[in-house]
Amino acid sequence: MEPGRGATTAMGYLCNVDIGGTHTDVAVIDEEGTITGAKVQSTPGDFARGFLDSLDAIASELGIGTTELLESSDLVSHGTTVGTNAVIEGEESETALVTTRGTEDTLFLMRGAPGRTSGLPIERVLRYQHAEKPEPIVPRQRVYGINERIDSMGDVVVEFNEEQARDVARTLHDAGVESVAVSFLWSFLEPDHEERMISILESELDDDVFLTRSNRLVPKWGEYERTTAVAINAAIGPVTSRYINDIDEELSDRGYEGELLVMLIGGGVAPAADAIREPVRTIDSGPAAGMIGCSYLADHLGHEDIIAADMGGTSFDVGLLTDGEPLTNATNVINKYDYAIRNIDIDSIGNGGGSIAWYDQDTDRLEVGPQSAGADPGPACYDQGGSEPTITDADLLLGFFNPGEFLGGRMTLDRGLAEAAIGDLADTLGMSVTETASGIVEIANAQMADLVGQRTINRGYDPRNFVLYAYGGAGPLHMAAVADQLDIETVVVPGGSASSVWSALGISSSDVLHRNEVSNIRTVAPFDPGSVTRRFEDVESDVVDKLRDNGFTEDEIRIERYADLRYGAQVHQIPVPMPGGTLGRDDVDDMIVRFERKYEELYGKGAGASESGFELVAVRVDGYGRTTKPQLEQSGADGEGSPDGTEDVFWPRESRRIETDIYYDADVGPGTSIAGPAVVRMENTTIAIPPNDTCEIDSYSNFNISIGGN
Repeated sequence: MEPGRGATTAMGYLCNVDIGGTHTDVAVIDEEGTITGAKVQSTPGDFARGFLDSLDAIASELGIGTTELLESSDLVSHGTTVGTNAVIEGEESETALVTTRGTEDTLFLMRGAPGRTSGLPIERVLRYQHAEKPEPIVPRQRVYGINERIDSMGDVVVEFNEEQARDVARTLHDAGVESVAVSFLWSFLEPDHEERMISILESELDDDVFLTRSNRLVPKWGEYERTTAVAINAAIGPVTSRYINDIDEELSDRGYEGELLVMLIGGGVAPAADAIREPVRTIDSGPAAGMIGCSYLADHLGHEDIIAADMGGTSFDVGLLTDGEPLTNATNVINKYDYAIRNIDIDSIGNGGGSIAWYDQDTDRLEVGPQSAGADPGPACYDQGGSEPTITDADLLLGFFNPGEFLGGRMTLDRGLAEAAIGDLADTLGMSVTETASGIVEIANAQMADLVGQRTINRGYDPRNFVLYAYGGAGPLHMAAVADQLDIETVVVPGGSASSVWSALGISSSDVLHRNEVSNIRTVAPFDPGSVTRRFEDVESDVVDKLRDNGFTEDEIRIERYADLRYGAQVHQIPVPMPGGTLGRDDVDDMIVRFERKYEELYGKGAGASESGFELVAVRVDGYGRTTKPQLEQSGADGEGSPDGTEDVFWPRESRRIETDIYYDADVGPGTSIAGPAVVRMENTTIAIPPNDTCEIDSYSNFNISIGGN
């Protein structure tokens, strides 16, 4: 089934799988809008097995077979970490880079000193003496320079040396490389040399060698970031394409007749064939899916400014939505490499349920993360061989979990192993086990609050003006405490139990996305409306053609235009939304006005530099093909709700055990009011409502926690 078909009315299941570092989440939405979620442990050695395990688990939840589930599915969508893991763990393919002679060291210079610390949290940036550059994406001996040169005006100044190019291609054939990246200087202005290089490689190399060219993947300036993007795409291309092909074939064998859609870091999904061709766009796509889900829900709830907080098993991810839309970046970072792929702007720290607590001898302090126990062996209480104390172990000892009910009873936690792991750390610190567990949680919460503060206060936003959406397996347990530290008044746990698989659910909220972005060279104000219009139309036609090829009709296609502007002689640019159709003088004048207004919002009133002039750095078109969406059906009130009982729970902020109301799924529903302290234990997550806080469950089953009971 083509992704555009059935875009208005759901006729079957929407099935979405998101693989994380610790758990693989699956969310299925039926034709009534009912959401069913499940979590299974990820399988890092064979991610496809975890994908299929999740389908088996959710089919069991629905009381049907996996084949019946897939035969009845309109769409199957997937967020994958295969490419991410390949880069981080150094398991890239045997890759070569062909570039302009004289620029062979671009990847290794990494723009100098920032290459040692790019993407690191501030505490690690400050320890510069311990910083080092990452392992090269492509070894220096497999980087080849070709005699050719295009200048910054798109003119040929050195002719393409075809004989040399063919010698390089034959050398690569003899070396048995799996993939080749081609990135020539200024090829996005004049692609002829790069296209000729690709043609020679296709004629000399085996058909299964993965080829990537910069003029198609990233047709924009920024020599280092463009080359890095192409090199990463080539390096992860073979492993990612094999994985997606295997999943696609397995789905077909099990009865799925539609097209597999894959989540992108830019905020949309793409057909499997497109994801195979450009796998770099799938890196870190899981957190992006969660942001899209937040945007979709915020549209229903009328929220405009949102902090999206995703605490899973391995990491804590934070992004902002302003006016209901996620903020984006022109570049992304992985393993200290900056690469030119536009992405939803998300910051992460190693602060998930599996994050390891440890004693730092240098500072004589208790630390938490960034190291994680991951899925294998996992926290000590998982009884899978892990012996180091984690946040999950601490939460268990404080009383938030029932050991026999974890993951809906599919896993039994071992309290004794958790106590032994934290006990060793407690002995080192000279503290009790409970004090140490409480300290672990307090430090973790403070680290997450600090990241939220960096994302907001340091960028000119007041967190008190935002609603915090808490999701991921551990988010609903910890985010009320984080919000309290930042004076945020409201925490929303989206969908209640659905919050634990929110990123998987967010995939189903995503449209098919095709993005085309082209740099402009020396385009300065005053801007010619006709010239700007022609640039947009050229880019837009390519996007629309791709969506039509995917099977979308005109009424299923939505186009968004953006102009990236900056002040003269500055480095960073700001995207400004632009109207469709033919632009007039008023449109380009208003473009500058809106740019300056946005600049002052970000950097403070009076920060503008209009006297330096304005540059139109790039034009961008985002094209969306509308897919079937989950229906957030409203439900009638289910009454007051009563707790199942009470237990003594140690609340770290209160530094004491308090008799706490314990609720389960069956005890609560739309219309229920809960006064803290309370713990709501659901199949795949636990929601904490601290003392003095209150919670109301709305008609969408969202838990709305009022911090301080306001």
